[in-house]
Order: sequence, then C-alpha cells, then structure tokens
Amino acid sequence: MPTYEYECRDCLAAWEMTQKITEEPARSCPKCGHDAAKRLISARGGFALKGGGWAADKYASTRPR
Repeated sequence: MPTYEYECRDCLAAWEMTQKITEEPARSCPKCGHDAAKRLISARGGFALKGGGWAADKYASTRPR
C-alpha cells in the first residue's frame, strides 16, 4: 500500500497515511479536526529494483545451458 503525505490548510499540520489506492483521500486533520486536509504530491517513491534479473536486462535472460 502506498504512503500519502497530507497537509491541513487550516493549522498547517503535516502527516503521512498508508492507504489503499482505491481509498478516498483523507479529509479531516488529526490535529485540529477540521475538514481541510489536502493530499500533497511527493517525489518520494517506495519502489526500487535491485540486483540482476528481469529488470536489469530488459526482460531477457540469457543463461548458458
């Protein structure tokens, strides 16, 4: 599940939430309780491919037999 960053437009509190992609964005601020939450666009990503394999060689694997 992805982690989304939020900010409250009223009190400027910032927080992160782990949510399903299909869930509606949060609306209420956990600090002040107002319905002023805004989902932020983040450059952080939690997806990284490491090591050899299909990602390193563009899906083709040539193994000596």
